[in-house]
Amino acid sequence: MEIFNGGLKIDSSDHISAEKIGRTVACIFSPKTNKNPLVVVGHDGGASAVSIYDSVCRGISSAGVVAEKSGILIPPAVSYLTCTHNAGAGIMITSDADGKYCEMRLYSDKGFKTGHEILEEIKRIVTGTAEEFSRRIRTGKGGVVVCENAVEEYIGFIKRTIRNSFEGMKIAVRCPDGNDDIAVKIFRELGTEVQIMPENNNYFTGSVSCCCGFIFGNHCESCTVTDEKNVTLDNDRLSAVFAKFFKENNLLKNNTFVVTYRAGYGFMRFAEENDITVVTAGFDEKSVITKMMTGGYSIGTDNMGRIIFPEELPTGDGFITAVKLLSIMKSKNMPLSEIADMKHYSQVTLEVDIPPEFREIWKNDCVITEHIADYIHLFGNRAKLSVHENPEKSSIRITAEGMDYNDINEAVGSIAGKIRERIAWKENLL
Repeated sequence: MEIFNGGLKIDSSDHISAEKIGRTVACIFSPKTNKNPLVVVGHDGGASAVSIYDSVCRGISSAGVVAEKSGILIPPAVSYLTCTHNAGAGIMITSDADGKYCEMRLYSDKGFKTGHEILEEIKRIVTGTAEEFSRRIRTGKGGVVVCENAVEEYIGFIKRTIRNSFEGMKIAVRCPDGNDDIAVKIFRELGTEVQIMPENNNYFTGSVSCCCGFIFGNHCESCTVTDEKNVTLDNDRLSAVFAKFFKENNLLKNNTFVVTYRAGYGFMRFAEENDITVVTAGFDEKSVITKMMTGGYSIGTDNMGRIIFPEELPTGDGFITAVKLLSIMKSKNMPLSEIADMKHYSQVTLEVDIPPEFREIWKNDCVITEHIADYIHLFGNRAKLSVHENPEKSSIRITAEGMDYNDINEAVGSIAGKIRERIAWKENLL
């Protein structure tokens, strides 16, 4: 069993662990004071997710809690249903590409992804002794119920997030995770003509005369957008579209847009030029949402390209992003290429491998930090410099973006060289 951001990963044939996880989640999120304990469970269409679906539900029931089987869904839908069905928790089971493993995304009663500390506690209990379970299991009988209209409830929710009809608009859609049916239902019920595009089509929108296109990734928690000219909008340009529209329509609470450190110089300049305050959160979705909830902000984006609307849902949802973008296009009655008018600047990125024992330590090396500070001072507002440790491997990512390519290229190379120099120096001391 492994922990990943927001959930647990197990072998798809490990039905014993699947049942234990279901039981543990039910125990932790449905305390004995809860009179109507319920856990919402959904899964994707992969064979490995289907294979452990019943085991998870059986574990929930064995803890004296009701498992609500919601069928084939996407993670944001489980977050939504957990909130609206007054459940103690939600579990979304997804399959990996080869069917060997399953991931279980866990949600709290408010629809938030579960934090790392609770995931650690669940793992400890699952791999621990039987006595740990017996002290937590509720008295009374659990059970399993079936939610027959889970997809329809979720689609109804998506439709309620906007007020426009999209009659006369034609869009291209691709769902790599096999959720074409949900996408088609949402957009067609909003009046849109939908063209499903195959994986091998590189001329996404231009070949079928669409006003824009959406590729839904991260299990539909985000979407990649292409304009009518088949040009892909990066996350900064997409964020700029939403930030400006929200400000123009008094929807941008505290005049603030929340980003991670990966937000580019182009977006930062755009925000400054449009008098929009930018607040930087941590690296991932959870840190962005936490920042938005504590600050009372209405929109933000994370490092994976999720545009997050906390007043709608406390997690990224690619379909909400898509319908809100279409609503902006309909309101402005302009091509997306003209709405997404943020200026781009030169960017240089280098990744410097570091020994595992050097992780975090480099941040306390004053030679490195002062070298970085010198370039930040030199750039002023002419460029943006970002130096961060890659959380996925032993490396440091150095990115500079600004008006002068030669300046930022020299800075990135110099900082990379200084980091390598200091690593070699420290290794020689050992």
